[in-house]
Amino acid sequence: MEKKAIRLADCLKHYTLDQDKVCTPTETVKRFKQRLTELHLDVLKEVRRIDNGRLDIPVYFSVCGKDALATIGTKKQMGKGSTPEQSQASACMELGERFSFFSFMKNPGNFIHDTYANLKKSEYPLLPLDTLLQSVHDTTTDLATLEKLIENIPIQWTWATNLNRQEEVLVPFSWFYAINEFNGPSAGNTLEEAISQGLCEVVERHVSAVVSHERLHAPAIDTLTIQDPIARELMAKFTQNGIEVYLNDFTLDTGIPTVAALAIDRSTFPETSEIVYTAGTTPNPEKAVIRALTEVAQLAGDFNSRANYVASGLPKPLAMDEVSYLTHSGGTVSIEQMPDLSDDNIRVEIENCLAALEKINLEVYIINVTHPRLGIPAIYTIIPGAHFRERSRINSVGLFAAKLVAEKTADPLTCREALLSMQEVLPDAYYLEFYLGRNLMESGRLEDALPHLQRALTLHPEQEDIPYIHSYIADCLKNLGKYDEAITIVQQGLAYDEERPDMHNIIGVCYFKLARYDQAITHFHRAVELAPTSAIDYANLGVNYRKIGRTSEAARYFELALSMDPSIEFAREQLAACQV
Repeated sequence: MEKKAIRLADCLKHYTLDQDKVCTPTETVKRFKQRLTELHLDVLKEVRRIDNGRLDIPVYFSVCGKDALATIGTKKQMGKGSTPEQSQASACMELGERFSFFSFMKNPGNFIHDTYANLKKSEYPLLPLDTLLQSVHDTTTDLATLEKLIENIPIQWTWATNLNRQEEVLVPFSWFYAINEFNGPSAGNTLEEAISQGLCEVVERHVSAVVSHERLHAPAIDTLTIQDPIARELMAKFTQNGIEVYLNDFTLDTGIPTVAALAIDRSTFPETSEIVYTAGTTPNPEKAVIRALTEVAQLAGDFNSRANYVASGLPKPLAMDEVSYLTHSGGTVSIEQMPDLSDDNIRVEIENCLAALEKINLEVYIINVTHPRLGIPAIYTIIPGAHFRERSRINSVGLFAAKLVAEKTADPLTCREALLSMQEVLPDAYYLEFYLGRNLMESGRLEDALPHLQRALTLHPEQEDIPYIHSYIADCLKNLGKYDEAITIVQQGLAYDEERPDMHNIIGVCYFKLARYDQAITHFHRAVELAPTSAIDYANLGVNYRKIGRTSEAARYFELALSMDPSIEFAREQLAACQV
């Protein structure tokens, strides 16, 4: 495994219209396509514009070629920008970023696969254990207990550079991917460009998670103080179309400017548009405004196309009263009052960001994931202590260690033994009972799994995990053919969290099995509202509509399901039957 040390170099900007880059977006796209052609890599099939022109803010997506599809597993990546050129460049670099990152992940040669106990005996410089505690905000577990929990877990380790200290350490990649997933990859024309973007994106997710979870009254930004001509032009494009835009300062204590943007078109909501809620972070606050506004355009589908975006860094509000803490924040700041870390040299901007984060005890680790053939600079940013909305708010290393064992141990028996060993250290941990039950479910031992899952509910689980446990109990009962019992459990789980597509799927299947097709349809519709890319639930809608004799609607949903996932054979067979 090669140690790829990263040292920042001077990196002067030569393009600053709507984003700060070392070259024009046209040059970026040309270089990217030329590289693919030279290497005969089928990564990019085409770049296609997808907005309908209402806002006149271009949105493109890059369609994956055969090599990218096999590596990433998704068909397209979206790009944003105030100009067609920048939006195309964004879509291409997003694809390059994902292709590089997932290629890195899938190459065993990039990792040492071993336990902490074994590596501790070596001369490798390891990430300090207290950093793992910091990464999940655990202030109660001591280092000795943590070591007992993780010492025998096989983990993928790889080299990272601590940018603050300019030193290389082995980091437990499996651990950080388990808690952050693909929050952190980025690509750029240079390593410095990629690092700036990756660092800012992790900070953006961090402050977004804190504000949304705690419903903080972040101050509104006085839009009349915005001076950047592109930012002002973008604001005008929204307001001229009757779209309300709220901008708030989400910087918090990070010292790195983050602007949140909330937008609604009351003339089309909720029939053909959604409330869009997103954020942008860059060293310059005016550029952060541009990033947030172009992200709104990317997600909104021009506010008239029935687009259904998938929430990530911030939740998707279903009504404006859910975000009254923003629209009635009570305070206002000018854009000039926000911190400004910008410089003509991207290296200096990164150093300014590092210094700002050090003040709140956060350090930045960078893994170089540049694809050896593609050669587009790509990195994975880790900031232990940064929050992430899609990660559990439970501050327990035990929970994440159990998750790591459950998800990274291929052999079911070995996994079970590891969980039982952890249970000796934490005998009343509800999550260990949950993972033991899940382990037995995945081994087909449904009757044995149920008592573990049911006991997990008695061990005072955290509120946010209660619906997960209900979902697995219900799935277990469904697979045992106990449909009425499963329905009761799902209803209990939905009382805790109604926005769970998995539970709507389970109850939908149960109603179908009981020939209660209208009720099944209701829940499958809710499943696809919450997870618009769930091909199987569109297929399930087709099955149930066919059962009640609404053949044309059934055919439409089968076609939609197959357009997303051509491998759903029952959808293909039933579609053919609909067309007879």
